[in-house]
Amino acid sequence: MNSSPVRVAVIGVVASLLLGGCGADEASPDAATPAASSAATTESPSPGNPSDGPGSGRDRARNGASGGKGAPQPGGSESAGPDDATSDSTTDGSDGSDGDGTAPGSAPALEMPEAPESPVSSLSELLAPTNPAPLVTTPLPRGASAEGRLVRQFPDALRPTRAARVQSSSLSPTGDRLQVGLVATTSLSADQVLLAYRTRLARRGLDETAAPPSVAGSRAAAFRRGDSVVTVTVTPQGSRTSYAVHASLRAADG
Repeated sequence: MNSSPVRVAVIGVVASLLLGGCGADEASPDAATPAASSAATTESPSPGNPSDGPGSGRDRARNGASGGKGAPQPGGSESAGPDDATSDSTTDGSDGSDGDGTAPGSAPALEMPEAPESPVSSLSELLAPTNPAPLVTTPLPRGASAEGRLVRQFPDALRPTRAARVQSSSLSPTGDRLQVGLVATTSLSADQVLLAYRTRLARRGLDETAAPPSVAGSRAAAFRRGDSVVTVTVTPQGSRTSYAVHASLRAADG
C-alpha cells in the first residue's frame, strides 16, 4: 500500500488548522480599532467622578476645541473669558468715568478758591448802626450829680446795664460838650458788662479803639464816634462786678 498520498493529505489538514487558528487570534475582541475604543471611553462615565453625565466627555472635548475658559493653553496659562475681562476692569478702577470722577469727554470740575475774610476790628463792622441819632443835643442839660440813682437827662446810650445798682451818676456841660459819669454794680460778669456796652455803642455808631490803661484787676474798653469818646472800666468784686462809665460827648443841634 502506497502511504505517500495519505501523508500529504494529513499535512495539508494540519496546515489548514494552524493557519485557521492564527486568523482567529488576530480577530480577538482585544484587538478592537482605536476609534471604537475612544468612542466607548467618551460615552461611559468616569468611575472617579459620579457627577459626570453621559455628555460630560463631549462637553469637555467641545470646550477644549473652542478655547473656552479652563482650556489649558501653551505655556500653562488660561485664556481670559468674559468674567476675567469684567474682573480686570473692576480691579483697575475703570467704571466709565475719568480719574477725577467726571464723565468721559466732560471738563473736570473747577474748585473756586475761598475769598479771604476781611479782619474785624470792632463790633460796629458787624452791626450796622440802627440809631445814628446824636448822642446828646443842644441845649445841654444842667450840671448835676446824684448818689444811688441816675440824674435827669442822662444819655440813653450810657444808661446802666440790666440788674445794675447805681452808686453814683453825674452830668457836667462845658461849651458844646457834656461830661458824663456813672458808677454801678451788677450781678453780671465783667465780660457780660463789656459785651452789653460794646453791643449798645456799636449800634449807635461808635467804634472800639485801643484799650486804655487800667489799674490791676480791672479791664477797660474805649469807643469813639467823631469827637465823642466813651470809656468803660470793669472790676470783678466777688459774685458781682463793679463798673464805671466816663464820657465826653460833643453835642449836636437838636
